[in-house]
Amino acid sequence: MVLQRHHKIPVWGTAKPNIEITVTLKDVTITTLSNSQGRWNVNFEALEAGGPYRLNIVSTDESIQLTDILIGDVWLASGQSNMHLDLKRTLNGDSIAKKANNPNLRIFNMKPTYPTGKEGVHTKEELTKIQNNQYFNTKDWVKATPENVLYFSAVGYYFAEKLQSELNIPIGIIHNAVPGSPIESWLSKKEIQQDSTISNFVKQRWKAKAEEKDAMISVAKHQILLSEDVNQKHPWMPSYNYENGILPIKNVPIKGVIWYQGESNAEAPVLYQSMFKKMVKLWRTDFNADVPFYFTQLTSREDRPAWPEFRYAQSESLNEVANTKMAVISDVGDRKDTHAKNKQPVGERLALLALGDTYKVIKDYESPVFDKTTFSNHTYTLHFKGEFSGLKTPPSQDIIGFEISTDNIHFEKLEPHIEGKTITFSLANKHKKPFYIRYAWKPYTEANLTSIKGLPVSTFRAKID
Repeated sequence: MVLQRHHKIPVWGTAKPNIEITVTLKDVTITTLSNSQGRWNVNFEALEAGGPYRLNIVSTDESIQLTDILIGDVWLASGQSNMHLDLKRTLNGDSIAKKANNPNLRIFNMKPTYPTGKEGVHTKEELTKIQNNQYFNTKDWVKATPENVLYFSAVGYYFAEKLQSELNIPIGIIHNAVPGSPIESWLSKKEIQQDSTISNFVKQRWKAKAEEKDAMISVAKHQILLSEDVNQKHPWMPSYNYENGILPIKNVPIKGVIWYQGESNAEAPVLYQSMFKKMVKLWRTDFNADVPFYFTQLTSREDRPAWPEFRYAQSESLNEVANTKMAVISDVGDRKDTHAKNKQPVGERLALLALGDTYKVIKDYESPVFDKTTFSNHTYTLHFKGEFSGLKTPPSQDIIGFEISTDNIHFEKLEPHIEGKTITFSLANKHKKPFYIRYAWKPYTEANLTSIKGLPVSTFRAKID
């Protein structure tokens, strides 16, 4: 395993009541007593990156020895199907997996029990596991070997591999993403109940008629067809993944979180912003640390009309939730498939955010995000925020993706110009204020403005008075 450096190291467990427990890590030994319920815990002082070490736990009649423990940084990779998608099912995944042989990279896969059931229907055995809160098939920590990474989160692996190679310290990556899961499944019942808007949304969503083609509840009901329990649980239900995927690991110190989720909430972008804010605060409370939270903006797909608005709402969350950054991936989408197969840029762009923001070892690591508009000498200037050194398009290409409107309904092409880190344009008299501009405002966008490093500019819209 990998344990978090620069942080007190908790070790806990159960034993017979009121007996002595001796715990040794590296060259330090701590002795404690189990309580009347048999629970015990100790905390070792923080360590620098290094290892391998042994952890010995001894009681009067039992002993446990854990070996090959590294001290480094531990990250959590969570979300829904695009975070869950394993290397095997992604572009070049097989060949990438064959090269995996990194003893300083360890993975902990909280793999779901058939996330959506075989052929869309859960077996009775799966339903029993779900009902008994045994949804995650959690196994031990393992090294990053070809066989271990092949069925591990592609985004999580690319993220962790880039961090390890750049930082040269042990990296541990925990993965618990659940395909199809809405954000409310990652919130506590208390957080949902305390907000009437969220609570009402959740209630209405799960009251949806089963015959409604796009209703999540109808999909869930199809997946649990075999259940005879009228109260059968489902992994998409409110709080299910929080209770089973977050609470069991909340005592594990982590360095930060990477998050790729939103497809299941794209029809309610404003409400999503509220739930995302609550979720980040909740998780930080559980992990007892203001950990950085790096999230992925939805990519491009042709038949998803709600996605431009949702991508914009995600970018707005940067202003509302502190210590967050956003990876923009609109350029690596798929016209027909929500699960675009090119996952290497996704994981590596999330890693760039960590390397620049958390570790401060690189610059020019962020996608530009619209900030404000200024006007001077008959010229409008669009300003962007983020850690980037300038803007560009592919060689010999004009900017694609800008549109302008006087009524915010009928838009026409706008052809601005790059001026360093800004975009400028002038208008004929027919465009009187107020007017509206937008960028990359299509479900599947071919917009081509990027940072000098090639990181796409985020979808945005603005009213200019």
